[in-house]
Amino acid sequence: MEKSFIIETLLVKDLKYISTLTPDGWYDVTPLYEMNLNQDYFFPIKLIVENKVIGVGELIINDKNGWLGNIIVSKEFRNQGLGKKLTKRLIEIANANDCESIYLLATPLGKTVYQKLGFQEKGKYLFFEKGEKSIELEKNNSLANIIPYAELFKNQIFELDKKAIGEDRSKVLAMHLAQSFVYKQPHENEISGFFMPTLGDGVIICNNTIAGFEFLQKREALGKTRISLPEECTVIVDLLRKNKYTYFREATFMYLGKMKTWNPEMVYSRIGGYLG
Repeated sequence: MEKSFIIETLLVKDLKYISTLTPDGWYDVTPLYEMNLNQDYFFPIKLIVENKVIGVGELIINDKNGWLGNIIVSKEFRNQGLGKKLTKRLIEIANANDCESIYLLATPLGKTVYQKLGFQEKGKYLFFEKGEKSIELEKNNSLANIIPYAELFKNQIFELDKKAIGEDRSKVLAMHLAQSFVYKQPHENEISGFFMPTLGDGVIICNNTIAGFEFLQKREALGKTRISLPEECTVIVDLLRKNKYTYFREATFMYLGKMKTWNPEMVYSRIGGYLG
């Protein structure tokens, strides 16, 4: 095995293999690879053994910040250190592109592997799901302040996201602007938040709780019943627990290199483990 594996750039012709690698409980990440393939911020790789694609992984770079995600190895080849080899190659690519920081969200099983590679913990993302015993989020307004995206809001969205995340994610966000919504009260010039239902888990970034809560209602009305958000977003975490949403897992936010300054309390719904 040590002599026969090869790591190369993942190509369009390799997309058909990804769904067969996906672990139980994961959604199919093929659309994610397909959407970002050939973008200048996206660095996908594949692991080949005996001319067969048995693993994939990807890196997204926002300026000096890199995110590792969707590192998957075929079930029959797991527990052989191959996921670690994919991770090390992605770190090498990040370093070659002058990344000062590398981030990821680790499952409990993967956390030890990343710690051995030098990653440090910096909080958790919590995962909730609406169940049969859950209480509906109180609909005490008309959601009239939620309006469709218009071009004049573009820079405000980018700035709000940068304040929340501490990174410039504009290249990724730009592809989803047309389908997004913003929160703006009639008497205000600035938006208070935005919601992109087509990006990952349905990302919601807001600078106040009212906007975040109303977007969560909007998001749930679109059939998205799982919510993933940083533990620092305490008001919504407490609300979900109070309303009997099921807390079913967590992921550890980890970093290698310089830790950024960010405002996780502004993240009401994440993009995904591959980008925060």
